[in-house]
Amino acid sequence: MIELENLNDRPLTDILDEYKKQIMYINPDWTDFQEADPGITLIELFAWLKSVQHEYLNRKFPGVKRKFLKLLDISMEKNRGSETFLRVSGISKNIIVPSKSPWKVGDMIFENIHHQTLINSNILSVCFENPENKSEEEYYKFDGTRKYFVFGKDINRKNYKDIERSFTINFDSPLPEKSDINIYFSVYLSKGLKRNPIINPNEFDSMAKVRWEYYGIKNGKKGWHKVKVVSDKTYNFLFSGVVKLNFEGEQIPLGGEYKIKATLLYDEYDYPPRIDNILTNVFPAVQTETKCENTIIKKSDVLSNRTFKIYNSMAVYGRSHVYYKKHGGWVKTDLPTFKSDMKNGYLIVDVNDIWGEVEDFKSNEEIFMVVSFDNKIKDKLCLGSGTGMSHQMLEFDAKNILDDEFEIMISEFIEGEEVFYKWKSVEDLYSSGKYDRHYVINKENNNIFFGDHIHGVAPRKGNKNIVICSLKYTYGDKSNINGNMISSTMLKNKILQKARVEQITRAVGGQDSETLEHAEARAANLFSKPGRAVTVEDYKEIVSKTPGLMFTNVRILPGYMPGEDTSKQNSITVAVRWNRKIGLTLPKSFESNIMRQIDKYRLINTKVKVVSPEYIGLIITGEIVVDSFYRESDGFIEKEIAYFIENINSELGQTLHFGDLFGMIDKLKYVYCLDKLRITPIGNNVKKNVSEDIVIPPNGVYYIEKIDFNYKRSTEIYRS
Repeated sequence: MIELENLNDRPLTDILDEYKKQIMYINPDWTDFQEADPGITLIELFAWLKSVQHEYLNRKFPGVKRKFLKLLDISMEKNRGSETFLRVSGISKNIIVPSKSPWKVGDMIFENIHHQTLINSNILSVCFENPENKSEEEYYKFDGTRKYFVFGKDINRKNYKDIERSFTINFDSPLPEKSDINIYFSVYLSKGLKRNPIINPNEFDSMAKVRWEYYGIKNGKKGWHKVKVVSDKTYNFLFSGVVKLNFEGEQIPLGGEYKIKATLLYDEYDYPPRIDNILTNVFPAVQTETKCENTIIKKSDVLSNRTFKIYNSMAVYGRSHVYYKKHGGWVKTDLPTFKSDMKNGYLIVDVNDIWGEVEDFKSNEEIFMVVSFDNKIKDKLCLGSGTGMSHQMLEFDAKNILDDEFEIMISEFIEGEEVFYKWKSVEDLYSSGKYDRHYVINKENNNIFFGDHIHGVAPRKGNKNIVICSLKYTYGDKSNINGNMISSTMLKNKILQKARVEQITRAVGGQDSETLEHAEARAANLFSKPGRAVTVEDYKEIVSKTPGLMFTNVRILPGYMPGEDTSKQNSITVAVRWNRKIGLTLPKSFESNIMRQIDKYRLINTKVKVVSPEYIGLIITGEIVVDSFYRESDGFIEKEIAYFIENINSELGQTLHFGDLFGMIDKLKYVYCLDKLRITPIGNNVKKNVSEDIVIPPNGVYYIEKIDFNYKRSTEIYRS
């Protein structure tokens, strides 16, 4: 961050002494510097004014700091709860769990994010079919200790037309049709491998294409039918996560089992995917505790019988109020009726009696708002009454509230009707206009304050007209808990209460509201990160963070681009090695993902090209005298050479110095002496200098084609 000058670095006495010294130059006749002199009194006054003014200018108030942070496009991070995965097993029949249903660990509540269908079908086995392996594995083997290649171990990047790579999951009973079913896959990555997370799925070109099918009846036809993939958080088995499937027809048994199948249509995998577990009834949950929330209904959401459904736990198990749209706000009504369908996990709201108020709206317009709340807090939803006065302040216990999920409404009387309007929470009121319905939550002082009709409008005078319409709590950073801690539900569902609830992953991602000091430190750190791709280090860091990919080596080659005139334009070649296998060409998905990542940062006049490594083979021959106890079958010397080459390959394009390899072999404890050594390179654009060093292209990678040594025993030399 830019260091601000300290304007108040001198004490008042130093300022006075400086002024008195200036008197001798300005007016030598002035010789009385005593405090009683009226002129000295004036000088003391001006010195004090200067000191006070500099002290005031030197202060950086929190509001001023926030304005500077906004100039740097830095917003204060809000608090949030951690996320984890829960699994439910041992249920007697299929059930539906509404979204935001509570799951408990101690005093902490987690809520499932989505409306969830839980099935009582059990996996019997998994059958793998690929050119390298065909096997049927019993489900008990999927316990996290065994690893299975889902589409085979050796996958060449081709669109196979005659060789099928697939796996089939066999169930003991049919899966419900026209319901979203979650299947969780635990994807295994070898030690030391870590894939960059994918933040925006729309900015990632998939490495593979997988077709999901089920065996059953659809439109009267029996056979294999396509399954609708609602979402795939594994990104075709790159990450552990949930694949959400929807069956548009009825499953029927094949060989006494109910089957779903995943077939690989095309792939550019960097590593063949492996899994160590498959689980049903797994769903994501976030640490929040909902006390009140509102649901907005558009006219298109209303059914022909003038009812609509709300799919959340608070609506199903709590109480609800309905508001209809009028005067740009919301008017409360008691005319709608409610019916809670706990079996299917939704609340039915009948609005026939109020339909006349909204029938003129267009289909895409909002017409109803349903505020659902826990009956235990119904008396706490009203925060107070508007006074109509500037800077009104209300006491409110803001501890642990979820910042992004807190909303209030304040009513005004328009044409004799009380109309509620939603107000917006802001960090401060400095940028608020006189008509903006804004308020600020002060967590330190546990209050809410409003504007003064200059910066933010003040609430209109009313009676209990300031109410909460959304309220959730979170433990923030404290919600990051270990796995296997959540083990029960708070839902009044007999089937769920008898079921087994497991937390299969650690809860991560929870954080408290950011402090101003932390935001300042983050702003300072912002300048150390590349905002544009300029230097070699910028390019390397940007490429290495490409979403969804992982790299073995990346080398940036400025001013190097074979076949291009680099004198006419800035040119950058990005050499990428993504797998330790030899001979692999760069997959198109890799190139497109890397280029998309670079295009966010590169300068407009810079041409960038992404290339594969050039593979240089080595034939290493020679004569070695070894100790008498050395066994050629152990291959210790060959292993040391392979390790030596692997270290050179840690950076692309490194020169292989003949003397280094010769010295390494000659110093091995079981080598008596190295008589001869010869290195023959195989490949394009490779050179050998007078020192027998191997010079390769800057994107070159070595591999050992052949090692052929003639071994002699040291005892044979002595005998000769």
